[in-house]
Amino acid sequence: MTASSPRRRIRIVAGSALVAGLLASSACSAGQVTQTSRQVAPVPGINATVGPAGGAASIFVRSLVVVYNGPQGYKAGADVPLSVRLFNQTNEPVYLTGVTAEGAQAVLLAGGPKGTPSPTPPAENEPADVTASPTATPSPTAVPPAGEANFRVRVPAAGYVELVPGQDQHLILSKFTQPDAQDSPAGNAFVPGESVKTTFTFSDGATLTALVPFDMPLAALTRSPMDIAPEH
Repeated sequence: MTASSPRRRIRIVAGSALVAGLLASSACSAGQVTQTSRQVAPVPGINATVGPAGGAASIFVRSLVVVYNGPQGYKAGADVPLSVRLFNQTNEPVYLTGVTAEGAQAVLLAGGPKGTPSPTPPAENEPADVTASPTATPSPTAVPPAGEANFRVRVPAAGYVELVPGQDQHLILSKFTQPDAQDSPAGNAFVPGESVKTTFTFSDGATLTALVPFDMPLAALTRSPMDIAPEH
């Protein structure tokens, strides 16, 4: 039996170290991928995928929250705005046909166009070539007027719609009062940390019922010096 040369032993050791390093790197990478795939961004709001019973998912609901208005929350009987984004994953338009919420008198669609004027049609005996009166009356449009309880919000095929205050249309919980509002501080009906049970209904039969949380402030809240207890 012949002894291995020093050069051959060096090659064997180096090769073993390289294989061990690759295995360790592969194991570490696999762990990171698995962990990352389970992570959820710490952002408030409801994210859900819904579809008709027995059918494929049709609508992605994203960032559904109650709009933050300050640490004091909303007074009993106030109008409480929601913020939500709806994504249509099908090749046909889908419509949001209704929303209900516990404690709300109604859920209204606010904002958006209220209708565009159209010329008054000519009288029955008026010649066709006579210009109609400049008096205008609102004509119905696909978008309902602001504050409408009966609405159909179109989510285009393979598209999306934003129902966000300050960006055209949005949803409002009208005259909202929690059942236990009398126990809330200062008679407030809805304060940060609470949620409201809300149901969305779509034209394809899909529904979503969720506890919609209060959004978080975009910046840290400032504290008054009076809130800081003196040191003893």
